[in-house]
Amino acid sequence: MKNISYIDYKSNMKYLQLFCDIPDAEFMRNLLYCYGITDLNDNHEFNKIDLVELDTVNKLIDFIPELILYYLRCKAKIYLQDITEKRAVTILSQFLKLYDHILMREERIINKKKLIFYRIQKEIDCKLHIVRKDSNYEILFK
Repeated sequence: MKNISYIDYKSNMKYLQLFCDIPDAEFMRNLLYCYGITDLNDNHEFNKIDLVELDTVNKLIDFIPELILYYLRCKAKIYLQDITEKRAVTILSQFLKLYDHILMREERIINKKKLIFYRIQKEIDCKLHIVRKDSNYEILFK
């Protein structure tokens, strides 16, 4: 096993918990295409109704052979079985974190129904940052 320092280990925790390899840019483009997103800088909003119209779940089911190459085996069993629109959002969110992006969500009431809209954003652009320093946490509002 490769000897990694504590700092390297901490910075790679989001990678080590779910994935056995970091996907390349081509894989990410193909994954984003399943959601109707062109690239990581595409900031248009979508919701679960859009995912149904785009047939995202079936696209992800067809994409499972590629997805399974990156997930740890135990995590693949959890996230790649019975894919729904909700799980599709989770999968996208997990892969975005590898590239220091997050999936922002915003709730809106439209025609007396609550809809959740999602949008990709760089992690650094987020307004709320939680930083761990030793055994303490620091919350920063930017």
